[in-house]
Amino acid sequence: MTTPSHAAADGSSNGPLSHATDRREKPSAATGSGDRPTDCWREIGVGGDRSCPELTTFIHCRNCPVMTDAAVAFFDRPPPDGYLDEWREVLEAPLDGADSDSQSLLVFRLADEWFALTAEVLAEVTSLRTVHKIPHRSNTVLAGMVNVRGQLLLCGSLHGLLGLRQSAPAVPQLQPTSDGKGMPGTPNHEPLRTPGRLLVASHSEGRSTRRLAFAVDEVAGVQRIAMANLRDVPSTLGKPGQRYSTALFAWQSRRVSLLAADRLFTGIHEQIPQ
Repeated sequence: MTTPSHAAADGSSNGPLSHATDRREKPSAATGSGDRPTDCWREIGVGGDRSCPELTTFIHCRNCPVMTDAAVAFFDRPPPDGYLDEWREVLEAPLDGADSDSQSLLVFRLADEWFALTAEVLAEVTSLRTVHKIPHRSNTVLAGMVNVRGQLLLCGSLHGLLGLRQSAPAVPQLQPTSDGKGMPGTPNHEPLRTPGRLLVASHSEGRSTRRLAFAVDEVAGVQRIAMANLRDVPSTLGKPGQRYSTALFAWQSRRVSLLAADRLFTGIHEQIPQ
């Protein structure tokens, strides 16, 4: 696309250069054929040689009416032929691969066991934060309070609630190198474990909504699981979290327990000393 010149062939000033001679008139952003704006900001403005005398008044081209009018003309320009029809076909087309017989689950690990929660109850997955104990209230299930984006939330311990051991977060070790300074790594080039994460979940009961935070050892991300793959929890399972699980499913050769958010919230709040 060609750009109209800032000066006429006979040397007379036109377009955005003309507003430099008379500040009493509002500069015009359109010149040349049609309403196509010039790009004086790239030639004599902040993007060019800064020779435009209007810079002493407007400091920056974004404050100049020329650029304002150019932006308005750019967004108000008529669309190309067929453009709207093409987008209408795209938006009216049915979604491909839409599967109502599956649901999104966040899969995570606690100790050596794998669990999942429905994505609807999860508000945020963030890095671990300092947990502040509550005097005469903190215990193995209620870890304390944690600050998440300026909001203090109760921090529960799923390890304590489900009877799982809680290991310290994995920290990369420094291995000696030829220069003696060392570099992050693990013996035998084993991959580093994924650091723990803090999950923030919300649960609504009637008009009230409760939010809880709890730490997990590893997050495997949101997975789409078919409803047909969910199995009932056997009464003789005897695994951690059986009381709080609603279903089991297989994922990457692992057995994952689907936890019920309402049972988790009730179980944690029952352990808060009154």
